[in-house]
Amino acid sequence: MLSMRWVIWWNILIALYAPGPSIGQTATPTICEDESCRCDSFTRVICSCTKELEEVTLRPQGAYRIPPMTTGISIEGCHSVTFLQNTIRSLIQLRTVELKNISNIMIRERALDWSPFSRDSEMNPGIRLTIENSTVSEIASHSIQGRINEVLISNSRIINLRPFAFSSLTGVKSVEFINNDFINIDIQTFKKFTTSNFIIRGGTIHNLPSRFLSDVEVTNLFRLDGVKIKYLSSLTFLVTAPKRILIENNVIDTIEGDCFHMVSRGPITFRNNSVTVLNKGALLGFSVQREVIAVMGRQELLIDNNTITNLTPAALVYNQTVLTMRVDGLNLNNSCTCELAEEWHDIYNKQGGIINCWYELEGYFISLPTFVSIRCGTFKQTFWIFVAVGFLFIVLAAGIAIFFIVRKENEKKKKLQIVLPDGKTYKETEFHVIVERAELLTTDL
Repeated sequence: MLSMRWVIWWNILIALYAPGPSIGQTATPTICEDESCRCDSFTRVICSCTKELEEVTLRPQGAYRIPPMTTGISIEGCHSVTFLQNTIRSLIQLRTVELKNISNIMIRERALDWSPFSRDSEMNPGIRLTIENSTVSEIASHSIQGRINEVLISNSRIINLRPFAFSSLTGVKSVEFINNDFINIDIQTFKKFTTSNFIIRGGTIHNLPSRFLSDVEVTNLFRLDGVKIKYLSSLTFLVTAPKRILIENNVIDTIEGDCFHMVSRGPITFRNNSVTVLNKGALLGFSVQREVIAVMGRQELLIDNNTITNLTPAALVYNQTVLTMRVDGLNLNNSCTCELAEEWHDIYNKQGGIINCWYELEGYFISLPTFVSIRCGTFKQTFWIFVAVGFLFIVLAAGIAIFFIVRKENEKKKKLQIVLPDGKTYKETEFHVIVERAELLTTDL
């Protein structure tokens, strides 16, 4: 605290003793004098664009630079916003950067690098970065570094995330991405920092590359919730120390083996996910810290109500030395067969969980043991064949019987006998009935 006050007074003294502009010179304008921006009494830079295609460029030096005593930056409704290199490095009083409804955001290399205080002190303040309802064309490599307390990006489209875009951060409490559409993500986007919470909720991701999170320590909650993902590479998440890992409500096309390389301090939940392909060893990377094992014993890996199409028992292999697995619901998105039941026999016997398959005859999922009890076995597998053959035989016999009965009745109707007055009998005699009509005769008198 004393060091912070000393820095503030030092800047005031420099400002007081700095030579003013000489005669004939004019002071360099700051961004406060930009057409789209102003600075309020709290030394916040506020830019609100009202015209089409308005652009705002934030720079550390030169004309229309950011004033050194700025405490906040708030920009809304602009067509384009660009942060140049070292934009906020010297802004000691800065606490918030807020961007909302921006058509194009460009964050250059080291643009949001902010480390005015010692890294060792947890009492020093940091910056809160929020981006809402915007399009981020690029977050360049090493662009966000230093003392960043919170990162919240929501309802936005992120076109390019470059390597080390978020790296060497300190004092981070939360990193949250809510309902965003990620187009291109390079490897090692998040590198070497500690945060209390790391959350990705909602939105779409085309491809999460290897080492998306690399050497990241999450001390409280890691959550991947409600995201549509096409591809999860091997070693996507290299994360240590979360107390809770929640991976739930996601729709994922492919999860590669060893995707989750995570060392937890508590339970791990894999719930309500729909996965097309879960490859061998996809869950094998989950582990638990030794200190936790020594005190609390093995932690639980919960598999609850997931629907997976292409899956083999090898995909559910896990680290049994530090984890126990509980299967509360696993829907195999395949038609029930006795061969499928045999393939999963050891798993559901060992885990004692609920593993279901799709029962086409009834149109819903049923448990494998239930299917085995009603359809499998030598007699049960051939029973329905006998039933079908018997049914066809009965239908055929009934058809033949009906044919002969109808034929016999028709023959009886044709054989009609007629006895005439002369004593002769004729069969199959045809009668022709002629109707005559008599007309009234009139006579002229």
